[in-house]
Amino acid sequence: MIVCKKPWTLYDVDLIGMVGLAVLGLAAWWLILAPWQETWNEYRELAAARSVAQAGLQQDLLELERFEPGLVELEHVLAAEFREVPRAEAFSRLLRQMTSVAEEANLELLNVVPQPAVTKGAYRVSDVQVDGRGRSRDFIRFLDRLALENPYQSLRTCSISRRATGPEPTCNLAWTIRLYLLPTEVESEPGGES
Repeated sequence: MIVCKKPWTLYDVDLIGMVGLAVLGLAAWWLILAPWQETWNEYRELAAARSVAQAGLQQDLLELERFEPGLVELEHVLAAEFREVPRAEAFSRLLRQMTSVAEEANLELLNVVPQPAVTKGAYRVSDVQVDGRGRSRDFIRFLDRLALENPYQSLRTCSISRRATGPEPTCNLAWTIRLYLLPTEVESEPGGES
């Protein structure tokens, strides 16, 4: 059957064929080209994101390389400090050190009473109660030197008294010092060293 004679002669089968070609073209676009275009757009976005991520990673690596030597040095300092912390077996040595520093500061020790050590966190803690006599400035000098020689202790209590009458500048002194000690058995040092 002829559908149109002018300007070309078109038969119904030609019209069906053109509709079929149009349907095939539309199906090809919908099934092949549109997903491919969407995939291509996603690929371009992922490639751009990957480039940004790689640039950020390179920047992070440069920062890491810049800080790494300082970190290694800090680990060595930390390990050295860890080795300096007194252990529980050094308790008697610390008491001797305290009494010799007191004698060098011209303090007369009357009574030294160490309390039993107790565990507090990672440390063994012992309070040492001391009674003595001496000048207040000598006592300050004693505390200053003691803090310099062993920073792992703290002054807990302190009292200085002197008679109101009397020519002597000597005071009665009483103080308690808390010693912080690491247990004898230490599993590992910071930084993974044993």
